[in-house]
Amino acid sequence: MTELHWSVSWETDLDDADHAPLTALLARAYPGEAHRLVGERSWTGARPELRVVARDGGAPVAHAGIIRRFLRADPQHGPGRDVLVGHVGLVAVDPDQHRGGVGRALMAQVVDTLVGLDVPFGFLTCGPDVEGFYRAVGWTRLADVAVRMVDIDDRVVTDHDPAMVHPAGRPLTDWPAARLLAQDGRGI
Repeated sequence: MTELHWSVSWETDLDDADHAPLTALLARAYPGEAHRLVGERSWTGARPELRVVARDGGAPVAHAGIIRRFLRADPQHGPGRDVLVGHVGLVAVDPDQHRGGVGRALMAQVVDTLVGLDVPFGFLTCGPDVEGFYRAVGWTRLADVAVRMVDIDDRVVTDHDPAMVHPAGRPLTDWPAARLLAQDGRGI
C-alpha cells in the first residue's frame, strides 16, 4: 500500500469540485449503481454528515460516509429501544487498490471517526459477499435482522442483507436485545 493521505470532512465543507472525484470513485466501485450518481452528486440516498477519504496523489482511492441517526433495535420483541448509531455507507475502495490493505485502513479510520463522534455504535448493511471482510475488521453481524427503511424512491423496503454493528469503543453487549452472531456464525 502506498502512502495515503486521510481526511475526515464535514459535508458542509465540501464544494462541487470536491464531489466530482468522489462521484467518479463511487461509480468505479459500484458500476451497477453508477446511474444513481446523478451529475456531481456523490451520494445515492441520504447525504452523509461526514466523509472519510483516502487520497493517493490527490485522487480519492477510498471513501466512507457517516451519518448519525437513531435506529429502533429489535422491535419484533416489544417496542424496541432507540439506539444512536453512526450509520456507515458508501464504503468504497478503488478497484485498482483492492487486496492492498486500503479497505482495512479505511475501516480503521471509520472506527476512529465513530469513536470521535462519541456514538455508541457503528452500523452498516452490506452484501453477503463482503460480510467476511467486515467481520475481519471487527464488525459483528446482527442475527436474524431485517432492516426496514425508506429507499431512494421513497418506498418502504425491507433489506435482508447482513446488518453489522461495531461497538465504537464500548462493550458490544450494550447493543439492545437483538441476537448477535459470533465470528463462527453462532449466536452470542
